[in-house]
Amino acid sequence: MDKLINETVEIARKHFQGFGFDDEQIVPLLEAGKRDLTKELEKLRTLVADERIDIDALNLSLHALKGLLLNMGNSSVADKLTELREEEKVSPQLLSDIKALLD
Repeated sequence: MDKLINETVEIARKHFQGFGFDDEQIVPLLEAGKRDLTKELEKLRTLVADERIDIDALNLSLHALKGLLLNMGNSSVADKLTELREEEKVSPQLLSDIKALLD
């Protein structure tokens, strides 16, 4: 999880610089993005650890993460989350893919 967060923050820094933001503007954006990303990843971790996984809650969490990642410029992981959201049921492969994302 820390790896994903740190990679996304670095991507976001370059992403925001590409829009012409200066460091004074970027720092609070990165802090907010990191906070929100951490919160949503923890929520996802809790959801997949539950014995009975609610597919709707899981999809909402994946959707929220996808939006955060896209806003921060990490489109490759956001695209992966889009693929995961297409699953209609909780399968061992889906859980494995999500857990790999969280590690």
